[in-house]
Amino acid sequence: MRLLHTKRLTIETPTGVRPYAILSHRWLADHEEISFQDLQHTQAPPSEGPHNNYTEATFPSNVRSKQGFAKFLGACDNASRAGLEYIWIDTCCIDKTSSAELSEAINSMYAWYQDSAVCYVYLHDVDDNGDLRSTLEKADWFKRGWTLQELIAPENVYFFNKDWMKIGSKATWARILSKLTHIREDVLLGNPCTPSIAEKMSWAAGRKTKKIEDRAYSLMGLFGIHMPIIYGEGEKAFRRLQLEIMKSSDDQTIFAWHDSLTHPHPVRDRGLLASAPDVFSRGASPIVTIDHSNFIKSVLCNPNQFRDMQRGYSILNDGIHITLPMKQVGVDVWLAVLRCKREDQNFPYGIFLKKRLDCHDFLRTSPTKLRKLESADLEGLRPLTIRIAVDHHILPAIGRRQFFTFQLTYTSWEPCGYYVCPKPGSCHDHDVARVVGYQVLNPNDRIELSDNVQCGCIYWQGLGGKVTVLLIGIEHRRPWVHLLTHVDLHQYVDTSQLFCQTIYDAPSSVVLSPTSIQHSGKADWDQLSPLEISPVTSLRSSPIPPSRSQSLSHTSTGTHNRFPQRHFSTSHVTQLRGGGTGCPVCSIIQHYPINMKDIKSRRVDFVTERMSDKQIEVDIRKGQVHVPESDATLEVDYVISVTMS
Repeated sequence: MRLLHTKRLTIETPTGVRPYAILSHRWLADHEEISFQDLQHTQAPPSEGPHNNYTEATFPSNVRSKQGFAKFLGACDNASRAGLEYIWIDTCCIDKTSSAELSEAINSMYAWYQDSAVCYVYLHDVDDNGDLRSTLEKADWFKRGWTLQELIAPENVYFFNKDWMKIGSKATWARILSKLTHIREDVLLGNPCTPSIAEKMSWAAGRKTKKIEDRAYSLMGLFGIHMPIIYGEGEKAFRRLQLEIMKSSDDQTIFAWHDSLTHPHPVRDRGLLASAPDVFSRGASPIVTIDHSNFIKSVLCNPNQFRDMQRGYSILNDGIHITLPMKQVGVDVWLAVLRCKREDQNFPYGIFLKKRLDCHDFLRTSPTKLRKLESADLEGLRPLTIRIAVDHHILPAIGRRQFFTFQLTYTSWEPCGYYVCPKPGSCHDHDVARVVGYQVLNPNDRIELSDNVQCGCIYWQGLGGKVTVLLIGIEHRRPWVHLLTHVDLHQYVDTSQLFCQTIYDAPSSVVLSPTSIQHSGKADWDQLSPLEISPVTSLRSSPIPPSRSQSLSHTSTGTHNRFPQRHFSTSHVTQLRGGGTGCPVCSIIQHYPINMKDIKSRRVDFVTERMSDKQIEVDIRKGQVHVPESDATLEVDYVISVTMS
C-alpha cells in the first residue's frame, strides 16, 4: 500500500503500521486529477529548515494547473494539521497502468478505508449556503457507486464543503445520512446488526459508476468478497459477484428482487440471479431472513412435511440446486416461497418459476412480481428439490432493419438503377409496377432488404453500353453479393431512365422494401415503373472534378455538394431499352441459371471479375448501427464498394 506524505507530498511505502487519513471524493475527468505518474516528477523539499512554500516549488506547472490540484493540497493540508504523517488518495496512490496493482487495490479498498484513522469526504458541489438537507440531496457524492463503501467502512468520517470547511461528520449526521442513503442508522454508527444481502444491495440501487463493471466491484467489500477484476465483462461482473456471495451464504434474500414496472426487463423468463442492484427495492422496513427452524414451525402450514427440507443450496455448472416450498399455480408456472420477508410483514415473499419444456430445470418468470404472500398462499405447498438456471441465454426479440448503400470508385460515375425482388427464384412474372418498381439509385438512397427473403438487383451501364448487374441480399443477418457481367444482361433490366437528372438534383429518400410499401397510384413518381414516366426534357451539365472516388453512401441530409456533377447526354442515357414489367431478378436467375441456395449458403462478401478492358472488384462491409429514438428497431447499414481498374 503506497501512501502520500502529507508534508513532503511524495509517494512512499512506509514500513510497519502507520496511522493515515484517506480521501473520498467525486472524481473529475481523469486528466484533471493528480495521478501517480504526476508525482514521479515531484521534487522533495529540503529535509531541514522552514519550507512553507514547498508546495509551489515542487510541482511542474502542468500539474499545478490541473483542477484536482487544489483538492489534492487541501486533503494533505487537513491531514497534516491533524497530526497525520500520511494520507491515501486513490487518484495518485495507485499506478493504474498496472492491471495487477489496480486489481489488488480494488480488492483491498474496503479494508483500506476501514483501517484508516479518519476519512475526509470532499463535497465539491456543496457550499455553506442554504438548507443542509436540500444541499446534501443535490450532492453528486451520494449518487456514486464507490462512495457507498467509503461511507460505511471508515469509523470516523468528516465532511468538507468545496472550500475545505468542515461541515459535519458521519456520527453527527447519522439521521440525515440515513434518510439520504436509506442505510440504517445502526449501520452508519457501527452498532451491532446484520443486514441481509437484499438490504445491502438496495443501498446501491440508483448509484452510478463510470464503468458498468464497477457496480459489482464497488460492492465486493460490503460482502467480504474477493474476485478477479475483468474490465470488459460488462454485466457479467454482477452475476459473478452474486455467485461468490452465494458460496458463503444461504441468505435467500439474494433472490428477493423484482424488475421495475415502469422500465421492465425485455425478457420475461429469466435466470434466478438479478441483473443489477437496482432491482432490489427499498421499503419502509428492510428485507430480513427468517430463521430456518422458525420458517418450518411457524410459517409453513404442515411443519412435518418440511422437517427434512435442506437449508442451503449448491451451485453447479448446470444451475442452482435448491429445495423450496412450492405449488403449481398455472400451466408450467409454480409459486416458490422464499425464507425472507420485510420486518413489518407477517408472511414471507414468493416468486414465480416456470418449468422449461426442453429440460427439467426452472426459470424465473414474471420478474416484475415479488409477491407478498398471504396465509392462503401457504396452503398446498410441498418441498421440491429443483434446478434453477443461473442465466437464460434467449435474447429479447429486437426488431431489425437492414439497409444497403452503394459506393462506386471509377474515373467517372455511371448511372445506376435497382430493383428489389420480393421472392427471388419463385417466378419471373412479378409486376414491377405493383411493388416499388425500377428505381434510379440516388446518392442518398438506402435500399432496405428483409432477412432471408428479398434480393436486390443493382445495375449500371458503362460508357460502351454494357450492363453490369449486382445481386445483393441478407441471409441469417449476413450480407452476400453476386456479380454478373454477361453481354446480354441489357435484356433483363430497364435502363431507359438512367437518369437524365444530375446527382445535384437527386432527391433524398429512404427506400422501403416491396413488402412494406403500399402502392398509391401514380401520385408519387418514385414508385412507378420507368416506362410510365415521361422523358426528361432538360439536362444540366458541369465539368467532372479530378476525383477517382465518387460515393453514393449517404452521410448528410444537407446539400449535395460532396457529390460531383456529371454531364449526361440524351443519347447515352436512352441508348439501351430493355426490361419491361417482368421481374429482372427472377428472369436472370432462370436464364443463366443461378443457384440461389448455394449463393446464400456461402454468403460471399467479396467478388472479383476480370474483363477484357477492366477488372471489377465488389466487397461489402457493415456500416453504421443505431437505434432511432422514436423506435426500438435496430437499424444496420451495409456499404457496397465497387472498384474498377
